[in-house]
Amino acid sequence: MNSEKYSAYCREHIKEFRDELRDEASQALTSWPGKSAAILLAMSSVMTYVTRSGSQSPLAFQALFAYAVPILLIFLFPIASLLNSRIEKYSRVALDLASLTVLLGFCLTLRFVFEPRLILDQQSAIFLVPSGQINFTLLMTTAFSYHTSYRTTLLRNIMFTVIMVSLIFLISPQYLATNAVQVIQGLLAGTIFSWMFFARVQIRFYYRSIDADTRQHLYNQLSKLVYPHQLEMIKAGDELEDTMPVAKGRAIINVFDVQRSSEIKHERTKSFFLDVFRNFFQICMLGYQHNPLKSRAFRLKETGDGFISSIGYPFLADEPDLLADHAISTALMMFREFNEEVRRFGYSTPIKGAMGLAFNSVQGTFQSSGIKSYDLFGDALIQAYRYEEIRKHPVIEKLINDRALELGLAHYNILIIQEVIYNSLKTEYKALFDRINLREISFQIRQDISAEYVYFHLLP
Repeated sequence: MNSEKYSAYCREHIKEFRDELRDEASQALTSWPGKSAAILLAMSSVMTYVTRSGSQSPLAFQALFAYAVPILLIFLFPIASLLNSRIEKYSRVALDLASLTVLLGFCLTLRFVFEPRLILDQQSAIFLVPSGQINFTLLMTTAFSYHTSYRTTLLRNIMFTVIMVSLIFLISPQYLATNAVQVIQGLLAGTIFSWMFFARVQIRFYYRSIDADTRQHLYNQLSKLVYPHQLEMIKAGDELEDTMPVAKGRAIINVFDVQRSSEIKHERTKSFFLDVFRNFFQICMLGYQHNPLKSRAFRLKETGDGFISSIGYPFLADEPDLLADHAISTALMMFREFNEEVRRFGYSTPIKGAMGLAFNSVQGTFQSSGIKSYDLFGDALIQAYRYEEIRKHPVIEKLINDRALELGLAHYNILIIQEVIYNSLKTEYKALFDRINLREISFQIRQDISAEYVYFHLLP
C-alpha cells in the first residue's frame, strides 16, 4: 500500500520527480560513484593487458582501450556541464549511454582475449578467467534506475542483456553456452537491485517533497502573521522579538471608524468591512522595503468596523521631514478607496467614515507570553482615539453639521486632526481644514489638555 502511495505521488508530480532523478544521475556521474567506476574500468583494462601480453596475445594492446568510451564519458561529462549547464538535463541519458558502452567494452575485451582462435585446452583456461565478470558487469550496468517509470528501466535492462548476449554469441557461442547461467543471474540481480534503487528514490522523493510542502505551507501561513522582512530575519536565525522596533519613537496615529456602523443591515456587511480594510492595508504597504524599514504606513490593527494605522513608526515614512503631509495624503487615499468600496457595496443609504489623527510618542512591544504579537502603545494612540470620537460631542457635532450645510453636504466623511499636525501641513493641505476654537466652546480634550484648536475636513 505504501509503495502504491509513493508511486501515485510521483506520477502526480512527474516533472518534479523527473528533475529529482536528473539531479541524482548528474550526481552519480560527477561525484565518487562515477569516478570510482571509471578507475575500476581503467584497472580492468590494464590487468587484461598485462595478462594477455604475457601470453603473447596479438591484441593485448587494443584491450587497453576497450573501456575508453565510458571512461571518457564519465570524466568529460562534468567538464561539459560546467561549460554548458543545459547538458546537465541529459544526465540520465548520459548515464544509460555510459552503462551501455561498459557492456560494449566488456564484449570488446572478450573479443581481444579470445583472438586468435584457441585449441580446446587453452580455450577452457581462457574461458574461466572472465566468467565471473559477466555476472558483475551486467549487474552493475542494470542496477541503477533513473527513469520516472520502472517499466522503462526494466525494458532497458532487457535490451542491455539482449545486446550483450548477441555480441557474446558472435564472439564465441561456446563461451556464451558455458556462461548462460551467469547471464541470467546478472539480469535477475540487476533487476532486483534496480527495483530496490528505484523504490528508495521514490520514497526519498516523497518524504522530501512532503517535508518541503509542509515547510512551504508553514511559511505561507506564517507570512499571514508577520511581514516579509520578519520572515527573512527569522530564516537568518534572528528571534521574533528582534524583527520589529521596540524603542520609543514618535508617530502620527490614524484611527478610522465607520459612522453608525451598527445601523448597517446587510448580509455582506462583514465582507464589506474586510474589503475596505484590505484596500487600506494595500495603501499602508505602498513603498514597503527593508533596510531601512519603510512603507507608507503601518497597519496596527482592525477592530471590527475600525482600522488603526501608524505613520512614521515602526516603519519610516517616505519623507520623514514631511510626516504631517504624508499622513494627510494617506488619509485622503483611504477615503477614496472607502468611497469606492461603498459604491460597489451598493447599500440603500449612504455609508460614511471618520478619522482622527494625532501626533505623539509611541513605543513598540511584543506580548510577554503566549503568542507574541506586535503592538504599539503610547500617548499618540490615546489621543487619536479621542480625536476621532470628539465628532460625537453635541457642540462639536453641531459645528460640523453647520459647516456641512454650508457646503451642501447631507452625508459626509470626517477627518479630524490635532493642532500640531495642522501647523505642520503645507498650505495646500491647510486650506482643506476648518478650525474649532475649543476655548470658545468651553471644551477640553482631557487626553490633550494643551490643545486650543481642533481642525476638521469634510469629504463627500
